[in-house]
Amino acid sequence: MRENGLKTLLAQDRPAIGCLLAYDAPWLVDVLGLVGYDYVVIDVEHEPFGEPAVAALIRAADAAGVPALVRMACSDRLVPYLSLDVAGVQVPDLRGAGHAREIVETVRFHPLGRRTYYSQTRAADYGIGIDEPGWTSRADEQLIVIAMLEDVRVIERLDEILEVRGIDAFHVGVMDLAQSMEYPSREELDAVVEGVVRRCRQAGRHVSVGALTPWSLASVDRWYPAGVRLFSVASAWTLTDAMSKLHANIQQHLPEEVRRESGRIGANPWVGPRS
Repeated sequence: MRENGLKTLLAQDRPAIGCLLAYDAPWLVDVLGLVGYDYVVIDVEHEPFGEPAVAALIRAADAAGVPALVRMACSDRLVPYLSLDVAGVQVPDLRGAGHAREIVETVRFHPLGRRTYYSQTRAADYGIGIDEPGWTSRADEQLIVIAMLEDVRVIERLDEILEVRGIDAFHVGVMDLAQSMEYPSREELDAVVEGVVRRCRQAGRHVSVGALTPWSLASVDRWYPAGVRLFSVASAWTLTDAMSKLHANIQQHLPEEVRRESGRIGANPWVGPRS
């Protein structure tokens, strides 16, 4: 079983920069490790990843020295990735304390959860040389569990959710949160996020937000001093924005009469101005 470097960083209250991966691209995982990213989140929630592809990405992340998390709904389908020794899970659309308990029961061993015992797998070194009674507690220590807060009605019940043991951090999905608030002003949205950060940190939990390219990196400046330590970069937005800017830059080196307009990602008032 590998040491989870992401949990180590958080235990030291240090920032961690991750990438939300939208592509079946092990080479990109290699690049993330070489560049210095602290974790990668495989986006099974939104993208059509097959199980063999996710397994290969988990192994690629291990080889690159980057802890891999899977972002997907809480179900039995999640369990095989735990057996593959995924470093963590990020469960979207948290719906309340009952849902939080369901997540913990699914992914953690006794006494917090009900994950079934199975040591003939990668997470337990296929049973070779392990302490059979002790590896389950070690597995729970190394696993990071993140639940996503994306609805203002759920956030209103946050204190009850924070009483559930076994969830290490909460990711605030600002776009779905804005949608649940009927698209408020930026100031109103920030006030809700600020309350989440304050209450989570007081309860000993960490908070994750997006570092949202191409709408500037103001979220890092805004939320790190408030206590946020997990910052996630979306690979799809980053690649789209980079290709758009490169296309526009090439146009500037062509004669004006043959230049064409470059497509760009639209404005987003809820996450910040365009860079």
